[in-house]
Amino acid sequence: MGFPSGVGAMLRTVAVLAIAMVANPAFAAGDDTLTGDLGGARTRLSETGITLRADATGFAQGVVAGAPDRRWDGSGRADVFADVDSGGVGLWVGTGFHAHGEIRFAQPTSNFGGQLLSSNTGALLPVTGEGRFEASSLYFSQRLDTRTSLLIGKINVVDLLARDPFFGGWGTQRFMNLVFVAPPSGVVPPTIMGAMLVHRGTPITLSVMVFDPNDRTGDYWVRGLFADGVNISVGATWAGNVDGRNTSIGVTSTISTKAGQDLGDILLPPGLESSTRKGSYNLALQASHRLAESPTGTGQGLSVTLRAAIADGNPNVIEQSLTAGIAAHGMIAARPRDSFAIGAFYYKFSNVLQDTLAPLAKFEDERGIEAWYSFALTPWFRLTTDAQLISPARGKQPTSLILALRGNVAF
Repeated sequence: MGFPSGVGAMLRTVAVLAIAMVANPAFAAGDDTLTGDLGGARTRLSETGITLRADATGFAQGVVAGAPDRRWDGSGRADVFADVDSGGVGLWVGTGFHAHGEIRFAQPTSNFGGQLLSSNTGALLPVTGEGRFEASSLYFSQRLDTRTSLLIGKINVVDLLARDPFFGGWGTQRFMNLVFVAPPSGVVPPTIMGAMLVHRGTPITLSVMVFDPNDRTGDYWVRGLFADGVNISVGATWAGNVDGRNTSIGVTSTISTKAGQDLGDILLPPGLESSTRKGSYNLALQASHRLAESPTGTGQGLSVTLRAAIADGNPNVIEQSLTAGIAAHGMIAARPRDSFAIGAFYYKFSNVLQDTLAPLAKFEDERGIEAWYSFALTPWFRLTTDAQLISPARGKQPTSLILALRGNVAF
């Protein structure tokens, strides 16, 4: 088992940095970005309501036990974010423009061991392919009042989870597996085009989303919008305190009018037309509770999260899912910027699909565990170790242990 030359060079560089920086936490002092204030340019832009940030991420990932294909792959990606407050540039107050550009390099394996759900989301997105830069978020926001906002345009759904301590992170900051980065529902594509209304009440936050059912990652115009149907998502989240700790409980329901192939007909002989089923849904319950506060005051503390969902199972390939875990940010006094988490998941796929495939292939449910630790070697460079133990849906594939090393630099 060997590493590609590029991956080997990255690992050697990271090893030298790790030895120096982990041994001396004081070395981690400095600017939050490698480029600093760019000679005062960031400050001047911020004063006019413009925020720019970028980061680059490298991955090395491979199977070390289980699956017979014991190999490592190296890959990388870059992300650029821009937020503009129109009031700061002399236009109307309360309006913002938001953009997220992303590109991934090479064509790595993101399904080590034969699992159906990607073990490396950062290497999977954007779905339009490697070497292609995509603006996966291009949307406007408008504050309607102090608690209500409207978002309109093209939205990368992972961006909506940026502040979540457990989910989200684009595969570059926290978990790597898709089920933790952006839990698949079968009715929400990676990039949506539509509108989202959010009212942040006390103690309940309400949200309504109306969007095209198709993925719009590579689209920049509204042509064909809602041609195949419409998706509507309604959510309510209660946020408060239980035993003096931050707690939230939320319910989200998403329905789609888009027609999908009847999963019972996917193996029909050539010449026979398969039937379709119109409509799909996903209903999810999510709860989180802060177990302990960060002793350093620099993180979100230690929290536990549980997410359970049910879906129609036909034409939706997902029928049920359960995800749970704990995440810790800023819990080690000597290393206040470090974070770590462990999560477990179970995805039950459509019984109709499993029964249909039974004569030809063993197709089961998928389950797994992922654990990661992120070392803040400097405020702008994070080194993350990641381990996943996955029992794949493809029944003939053995349970595999997948290890990864990830380096992220903020510019």
